[in-house]
Amino acid sequence: MEKRVFGFDVIRSLAIILVMAGHVLGYVYAGEYSFFIAFLSGFLGVEMFFILSGVLIGQLLIEVFDSEHVWEHLKIFIIRRWLRTLPLYFIMLMIYWVGNKYFDSIENADVALWKYFLFIQNFFHIQPTFFGISWSLGIEEWFYVLFPLTLFLMKKTNQNFSAKRILSIGVLIFLFYFLLMRIIAFSYYDFTFYEGVRKLAFFRLDAIAFGILAAITFHFYHEKIFARRYALLGMGMGVLIFNQYLIFRNNYSDLYYFNTVYYSVLGLALASVFPFFKEVKCSSSLFLTIIRYISKISYSLYLLHWLVFKFLELPYFSFIPDVIKFILFFLFSFIAAGISYKYIEKPVINYRNRVYRKD
Repeated sequence: MEKRVFGFDVIRSLAIILVMAGHVLGYVYAGEYSFFIAFLSGFLGVEMFFILSGVLIGQLLIEVFDSEHVWEHLKIFIIRRWLRTLPLYFIMLMIYWVGNKYFDSIENADVALWKYFLFIQNFFHIQPTFFGISWSLGIEEWFYVLFPLTLFLMKKTNQNFSAKRILSIGVLIFLFYFLLMRIIAFSYYDFTFYEGVRKLAFFRLDAIAFGILAAITFHFYHEKIFARRYALLGMGMGVLIFNQYLIFRNNYSDLYYFNTVYYSVLGLALASVFPFFKEVKCSSSLFLTIIRYISKISYSLYLLHWLVFKFLELPYFSFIPDVIKFILFFLFSFIAAGISYKYIEKPVINYRNRVYRKD
């Protein structure tokens, strides 16, 4: 039977709704702070995805490095991650390519498709607008490979290292190294507020590591952490709000902080709220079903929703009022994602679970 944590489903569902709302908020709200609200919602949604990914794979990596046959289990771990993310990504990449070829060819005439297959479209440089939402997948896919291999190399140097020590050292390496890289890079890159370090994969590989840090505390310090989950929730929300205040108080002008330390503080703040959500329960079967369904199709929603948005932006639909477009956007996105999950994601997941078992 599938094991799911309701609180994590809530986070995943909230994250995808925030991302989607951030992209189409302009349909229903064009006030003075529309950019601020739209940016903040979509931005936080993606960061929540990063932390959740780290929490989930962190527990898996603890199991891998607690086993006697680390390399065999590590290969299965990476294959399972690839089977979960790559098939739908490659299908959507080709769909976006066809759409770009016939509807947006001038703006993205110089697209190097091979970079998207290797997830290097945003490794050191800001990627073209083509398949723009794939920037976060570049960060995730590189982390899925580089972080486990870093742990494996440490294990090879000292077979007596425990899983706790290996993961802890690995997390610290990633957290400090990529913070240092952002600090150094700020002097050489022409960073802006929106298109800054946020979407460059090489400088954001610590984003998921904060989730790994949370997973380590869940596993090795369970009682202490969850006894303090309300305090951690309050602290995390307080730090999150203050961190946002530091950015927006001067009309987004503090580019140094935003492109360097900001992401480390954000990661710690978001990771702090996870112990609370891990223990959240649901007594309503209807609400549980809804949240669980949104959570299951969230990956399809993420990859498909921008395609739906671009579709509604075609000149043929200019007669549709913006409020109606807002409703149609969510309706069509959920329909398309439901179909995608049923006929693409679910069969691949079943194959993965049948052929590449975790045990």
